[in-house]
Amino acid sequence: MTPHDLYPLYRPLASAAHSGEVAGIPYLLQPSFPLLLANTAFGYLEAAREELEARFRAVGAPPAFTVLEGSETSRLLDLGYRATAAFELCQSEPSPRAYWTEQVPWSEAWSIARLLTEAYQAPQWRFPFAERVGRLLQDPHSLAFVAYLYGDAAGAILTHQDTGLLAGVVPARLGNGVGAALIGRIHPRPFVRLAGTEAELPGRVLSHFIRYALE
Repeated sequence: MTPHDLYPLYRPLASAAHSGEVAGIPYLLQPSFPLLLANTAFGYLEAAREELEARFRAVGAPPAFTVLEGSETSRLLDLGYRATAAFELCQSEPSPRAYWTEQVPWSEAWSIARLLTEAYQAPQWRFPFAERVGRLLQDPHSLAFVAYLYGDAAGAILTHQDTGLLAGVVPARLGNGVGAALIGRIHPRPFVRLAGTEAELPGRVLSHFIRYALE
Protein backbone atom coordinates (compact mmCIF):
# COMPACT_ATOMS: atom_id res chain seq x y z
CA MET A 1 0.00 0.00 0.00
CA THR A 2 1.25 3.48 -0.91
CA PRO A 3 0.42 6.86 0.66
CA HIS A 4 -2.00 7.41 -2.25
CA ASP A 5 -3.91 4.32 -1.09
CA LEU A 6 -4.34 5.82 2.39
CA TYR A 7 -5.95 8.97 1.01
CA PRO A 8 -9.45 7.58 0.23
CA LEU A 9 -9.52 5.78 3.57
CA TYR A 10 -9.11 8.94 5.66
CA ARG A 11 -10.96 11.29 3.33
CA PRO A 12 -14.31 10.99 5.21
CA LEU A 13 -12.63 12.29 8.38
CA ALA A 14 -11.35 15.47 6.73
CA SER A 15 -12.97 18.66 5.50
CA ALA A 16 -14.01 18.41 1.84
CA ALA A 17 -13.73 22.19 1.56
CA HIS A 18 -10.08 22.13 2.62
CA SER A 19 -8.85 19.00 0.83
CA GLY A 20 -7.87 18.28 -2.74
CA GLU A 21 -4.93 17.54 -5.02
CA VAL A 22 -1.92 19.41 -6.39
CA ALA A 23 0.07 17.98 -9.31
CA GLY A 24 -1.17 14.49 -8.54
CA ILE A 25 -0.45 14.69 -4.80
CA PRO A 26 -3.71 14.42 -2.79
CA TYR A 27 -4.00 16.07 0.60
CA LEU A 28 -6.46 16.16 3.49
CA LEU A 29 -7.03 18.94 5.99
CA GLN A 30 -9.17 18.99 9.10
CA PRO A 31 -7.86 21.90 11.17
CA SER A 32 -10.35 21.40 14.00
CA PHE A 33 -8.81 18.06 15.00
CA PRO A 34 -5.29 17.24 13.76
CA LEU A 35 -5.80 13.54 14.34
CA LEU A 36 -3.42 11.11 12.67
CA LEU A 37 -3.77 11.14 8.88
CA ALA A 38 -6.53 13.74 8.58
CA ASN A 39 -3.91 16.48 8.05
CA THR A 40 -1.26 15.56 5.50
CA ALA A 41 -0.33 15.32 1.84
CA PHE A 42 -0.10 11.71 0.67
CA GLY A 43 3.23 11.43 -1.10
CA TYR A 44 5.80 14.05 -2.05
CA LEU A 45 6.62 15.88 -5.26
CA GLU A 46 8.87 18.93 -5.26
CA ALA A 47 6.82 20.58 -8.01
CA ALA A 48 3.76 20.50 -5.75
CA ARG A 49 5.43 21.51 -2.49
CA GLU A 50 5.04 25.30 -2.53
CA GLU A 51 1.36 25.21 -3.49
CA LEU A 52 0.65 22.54 -0.87
CA GLU A 53 2.46 24.55 1.79
CA ALA A 54 0.35 27.60 0.91
CA ARG A 55 -2.89 25.62 1.21
CA PHE A 56 -1.92 24.21 4.60
CA ARG A 57 -0.89 27.61 5.93
CA ALA A 58 -4.12 29.18 4.67
CA VAL A 59 -6.03 27.17 7.29
CA GLY A 60 -3.40 27.45 10.01
CA ALA A 61 -2.11 23.88 9.66
CA PRO A 62 1.59 22.95 9.51
CA PRO A 63 2.54 21.62 6.06
CA ALA A 64 3.03 17.85 6.21
CA PHE A 65 3.86 15.02 3.82
CA THR A 66 3.38 11.31 4.53
CA VAL A 67 5.66 9.00 2.56
CA LEU A 68 6.75 5.38 2.61
CA GLU A 69 9.71 4.70 4.86
CA GLY A 70 12.88 4.81 2.78
CA SER A 71 11.58 7.45 0.34
CA GLU A 72 13.93 10.24 -0.72
CA THR A 73 13.34 13.09 1.75
CA SER A 74 16.62 15.03 1.68
CA ARG A 75 14.93 18.10 0.17
CA LEU A 76 12.32 18.15 2.95
CA LEU A 77 15.00 17.82 5.60
CA ASP A 78 17.01 20.66 4.03
CA LEU A 79 13.90 22.86 4.25
CA GLY A 80 13.46 22.16 7.95
CA TYR A 81 10.89 19.38 7.83
CA ARG A 82 11.18 16.78 10.55
CA ALA A 83 9.76 13.32 11.05
CA THR A 84 6.92 13.90 13.52
CA ALA A 85 5.05 10.58 13.41
CA ALA A 86 5.39 7.06 12.09
CA PHE A 87 2.45 4.88 11.06
CA GLU A 88 2.27 1.18 10.30
CA LEU A 89 -0.24 -0.65 8.15
CA CYS A 90 -0.61 -4.02 9.84
CA GLN A 91 -2.36 -7.31 9.31
CA SER A 92 -4.71 -7.94 12.21
CA GLU A 93 -4.51 -11.03 14.38
CA PRO A 94 -7.31 -13.12 15.91
CA SER A 95 -7.83 -12.77 19.65
CA PRO A 96 -9.83 -14.80 22.17
CA ARG A 97 -10.70 -11.48 23.82
CA ALA A 98 -12.66 -10.31 20.78
CA TYR A 99 -15.89 -11.25 22.57
CA TRP A 100 -15.32 -8.17 24.78
CA THR A 101 -16.35 -5.98 21.84
CA GLU A 102 -19.61 -5.11 20.14
CA GLN A 103 -20.51 -3.22 17.00
CA VAL A 104 -22.20 0.12 17.65
CA PRO A 105 -24.30 2.32 15.31
CA TRP A 106 -23.61 5.83 14.07
CA SER A 107 -25.78 7.22 16.87
CA GLU A 108 -22.93 6.28 19.25
CA ALA A 109 -20.54 8.71 17.51
CA TRP A 110 -20.25 10.86 20.64
CA SER A 111 -19.17 7.89 22.77
CA ILE A 112 -16.72 6.67 20.14
CA ALA A 113 -15.23 10.16 19.86
CA ARG A 114 -14.87 10.33 23.64
CA LEU A 115 -13.01 7.02 23.77
CA LEU A 116 -10.68 7.79 20.88
CA THR A 117 -9.85 11.35 21.91
CA GLU A 118 -9.16 10.15 25.44
CA ALA A 119 -6.93 7.42 23.98
CA TYR A 120 -4.98 10.05 22.04
CA GLN A 121 -5.02 12.38 25.05
CA ALA A 122 -6.73 15.15 23.10
CA PRO A 123 -10.20 15.65 24.65
CA GLN A 124 -10.44 19.12 23.08
CA TRP A 125 -11.06 17.43 19.71
CA ARG A 126 -14.09 15.46 20.91
CA PHE A 127 -16.89 17.63 19.52
CA PRO A 128 -15.59 18.16 15.94
CA PHE A 129 -14.36 14.58 15.79
CA ALA A 130 -17.76 13.22 16.85
CA GLU A 131 -19.40 15.08 13.98
CA ARG A 132 -17.09 13.47 11.43
CA VAL A 133 -17.43 10.03 13.03
CA GLY A 134 -21.21 10.27 12.78
CA ARG A 135 -20.97 11.04 9.07
CA LEU A 136 -18.40 8.30 8.50
CA LEU A 137 -20.62 5.67 10.13
CA GLN A 138 -23.58 6.51 7.93
CA ASP A 139 -21.51 5.09 5.06
CA PRO A 140 -22.35 1.38 4.61
CA HIS A 141 -18.63 0.67 4.16
CA SER A 142 -17.81 1.94 7.67
CA LEU A 143 -18.13 0.24 11.05
CA ALA A 144 -17.36 1.01 14.68
CA PHE A 145 -16.68 -1.35 17.57
CA VAL A 146 -16.38 -0.63 21.28
CA ALA A 147 -14.53 -2.85 23.76
CA TYR A 148 -15.73 -3.28 27.32
CA LEU A 149 -13.75 -4.22 30.40
CA TYR A 150 -15.63 -5.02 33.60
CA GLY A 151 -18.71 -3.48 32.01
CA ASP A 152 -17.10 -0.14 31.18
CA ALA A 153 -16.31 1.12 27.66
CA ALA A 154 -12.53 0.97 27.47
CA GLY A 155 -11.61 1.44 23.81
CA ALA A 156 -12.89 1.76 20.26
CA ILE A 157 -11.94 1.16 16.65
CA LEU A 158 -13.25 2.64 13.40
CA THR A 159 -13.07 0.85 10.06
CA HIS A 160 -13.66 2.15 6.55
CA GLN A 161 -13.44 0.20 3.30
CA ASP A 162 -12.35 -2.89 5.26
CA THR A 163 -9.39 -1.15 6.94
CA GLY A 164 -9.07 -0.13 10.59
CA LEU A 165 -8.46 3.63 10.57
CA LEU A 166 -8.28 4.51 14.24
CA ALA A 167 -7.98 2.30 17.30
CA GLY A 168 -7.48 3.45 20.84
CA VAL A 169 -7.68 2.39 24.47
CA VAL A 170 -8.37 4.85 27.27
CA PRO A 171 -5.20 5.39 29.35
CA ALA A 172 -6.61 3.81 32.51
CA ARG A 173 -7.19 0.52 30.68
CA LEU A 174 -3.86 0.18 28.88
CA GLY A 175 -2.15 -3.15 29.35
CA ASN A 176 -5.36 -5.08 29.98
CA GLY A 177 -5.74 -6.62 26.52
CA VAL A 178 -8.39 -4.17 25.32
CA GLY A 179 -6.41 -3.29 22.19
CA ALA A 180 -5.94 -6.94 21.29
CA ALA A 181 -9.70 -7.44 21.67
CA LEU A 182 -10.40 -4.57 19.27
CA ILE A 183 -7.92 -5.83 16.70
CA GLY A 184 -9.21 -9.38 17.03
CA ARG A 185 -12.74 -8.13 16.44
CA ILE A 186 -11.90 -6.76 12.98
CA HIS A 187 -9.70 -9.70 11.91
CA PRO A 188 -8.88 -10.41 9.07
CA ARG A 189 -9.06 -6.72 8.11
CA PRO A 190 -5.77 -4.75 8.10
CA PHE A 191 -5.44 -1.67 10.30
CA VAL A 192 -3.26 1.41 10.78
CA ARG A 193 -1.49 2.09 14.08
CA LEU A 194 1.03 4.55 15.41
CA ALA A 195 4.53 3.06 15.54
CA GLY A 196 5.38 2.06 19.08
CA THR A 197 1.88 0.83 19.96
CA GLU A 198 2.46 -2.78 18.93
CA ALA A 199 2.20 -4.05 22.52
CA GLU A 200 -1.33 -2.63 22.77
CA LEU A 201 -2.43 -3.14 19.15
CA PRO A 202 -0.75 -6.34 17.91
CA GLY A 203 -0.36 -7.05 14.21
CA ARG A 204 2.14 -7.94 11.49
CA VAL A 205 3.59 -4.86 9.78
CA LEU A 206 2.83 -4.63 6.05
CA SER A 207 3.95 -1.04 5.30
CA HIS A 208 5.67 1.69 7.27
CA PHE A 209 4.92 5.39 6.69
CA ILE A 210 6.65 8.51 7.99
CA ARG A 211 4.93 11.90 8.35
CA TYR A 212 7.24 14.88 7.86
CA ALA A 213 5.96 18.24 9.09
CA LEU A 214 7.21 21.83 9.08
CA GLU A 215 6.25 23.03 12.54
